[in-house]
Amino acid sequence: MTAPAPATKKWGGLYQGVVVSNVDSTQMGRLLVRVPEVLGDDPCIWASPLSPVAGTASGMYVVPLVNSGVWVQFLGGDPNRAVWVGFWRGGAGEVPPAAKTTSPGVPQIVLATPGQNALVISDQSAPLGGITLQLHGPAGPFIKINEKGIELSCGPGLASIQLMGTQVIVNGGALMVQ
Repeated sequence: MTAPAPATKKWGGLYQGVVVSNVDSTQMGRLLVRVPEVLGDDPCIWASPLSPVAGTASGMYVVPLVNSGVWVQFLGGDPNRAVWVGFWRGGAGEVPPAAKTTSPGVPQIVLATPGQNALVISDQSAPLGGITLQLHGPAGPFIKINEKGIELSCGPGLASIQLMGTQVIVNGGALMVQ
């Protein structure tokens, strides 16, 4: 009688990984990640993305920066079949600045790039709440929509148009149309 083959370790659960490369020649959102707890310090593995929305020519596509922290799982516990499923933050400094424009505890959704381009959807009351599309941080152009109206601006102190109720306000009141 032969002895049974030794059991192969299964890697269930989530593991902290770090992005080594975000250049995927297949352009499918794969990341080359290092997962020391599973693979040791040197080996890296390509991890496919888990996306909340995907379909033919549609869905969500996110590519994190190199050295970003990502959560990694292994399909069927197999260390050769990695999937990256989300992000972990190394500290409060990694939270997008646009996420700090709403009071703590107020429901919001923030999508932001490292260049501070952001889409903020907030349940906070006007003027801070509503939907804001911001280019290059608070000093850049923006579009803001909330219960008070719609504002289109080239940035603070620059050209702007506000639609508020029955009024159109241009450049902070230089021209008002009722």
